[in-house]
Amino acid sequence: MSVKVEKVTTQDLQLGMYVSQLDRPWIETPFPMQGFHIRSQDDIEKLRVWCKHVYIDLRLGVGPVTAPPVTFAPSSKPKAVAEVRGNVGKFTPIRYTTTAPLKKEVATAAPYHREVTRAVVHLFNQVREGQPLNFTIARKASRAVVASILRNPDAMVWLARLKDKDSYSYNHSIRSAILAAVFGRHLGLPTDVLENLVTGVLVMDIGNARLPRKLLATNEQELDAADRRAVREHVQHSLDILEKCDGINDQILGVVQYHHERHDGSGYPHGLQGTQIPLLARIAGIVDTYDAISSPRLWAEARNATETVSVLYAERDQAFQGSLVEQFIQSIGVYPTGTIVEMSNQEVGVVIAQNPSRRLRPQVMVVLGADKQPLPQPRVTDLLNVQQDETGQPLMVASCIKADMYNLDLSRIQVNAA
Repeated sequence: MSVKVEKVTTQDLQLGMYVSQLDRPWIETPFPMQGFHIRSQDDIEKLRVWCKHVYIDLRLGVGPVTAPPVTFAPSSKPKAVAEVRGNVGKFTPIRYTTTAPLKKEVATAAPYHREVTRAVVHLFNQVREGQPLNFTIARKASRAVVASILRNPDAMVWLARLKDKDSYSYNHSIRSAILAAVFGRHLGLPTDVLENLVTGVLVMDIGNARLPRKLLATNEQELDAADRRAVREHVQHSLDILEKCDGINDQILGVVQYHHERHDGSGYPHGLQGTQIPLLARIAGIVDTYDAISSPRLWAEARNATETVSVLYAERDQAFQGSLVEQFIQSIGVYPTGTIVEMSNQEVGVVIAQNPSRRLRPQVMVVLGADKQPLPQPRVTDLLNVQQDETGQPLMVASCIKADMYNLDLSRIQVNAA
């Protein structure tokens, strides 16, 4: 089998690449001489310290920028259920463009984000109180999310990060729906399909409102078999509630029914595999897992952005379709909007926007100087355009950090990017 080697700058390295050669002798570096897979952000940062470019083996790892094409078509042989509902079918991907500056869209989207939050809280309360679900408000909220994401995919993500300290259940649904919209936009899903996806993600866990709070406050791995079955019944509870609603459709119900199915067949409730799982449900499963890992829960601290990406990446072609995972990471970036980062010059800031052509070089609002003291006035550094610091050294994101490390409050940071 022939070796396919490509030269890549260290600024464009991605998880999963196989480094076969450096731009200097191996013996001059701390890396293994036989080559290695990039498995963590630390690997990338070390390579940047020692090298300007490397050579990657495309036969042994992923290539630059583009991921393998995502399979949209469903399998013709679904198992465990007579018919899998909610398949999207063939479509021509739409190339969306950003039409609103970030600062303007944050101001526009803020009242809509509050509306979405009120809608989700109201829906969960209706279920707890045994009332019929007002599905119309879910559809209205979803349209607001999609409209904003299409104008600018960073604004809603930023606003969602400001709510991290509120109820996990409500905001997990909202954050996951926003991530789904960003991902669906990246994939070029038609607007009506995007709205169905976001609606499905908003309400896919509505059945949890019928479960005892004690079960929801416990890690599923620590539950006994009976309680674990009870928790997994939330899928059927959600379906029972939603199938009575006017305006529901199979794409939305497919998200709800299959979002816990997994690529390798290890999921529930039907044990579907691969593309037997509808595309929208595959997307929902990824964003659901990503937000759960990256958010604080009663039994687990939130993982930072690079740790979360690494966990998700490790599940390629196991829990999740590999090419879809890679596309998701491309859609949100290695440092998603709202991530607190320390720069290579020791300054601290928050990612406020992505650069689609160079996901490792986002726009960062710097709020703390190298001495970790607040700047008189925060400043925006676009790493796509600013390659060096004031001393002439390469400028890049060095690491992700927790907001509480320096008592940063995202809600007090005003986005002033163009």
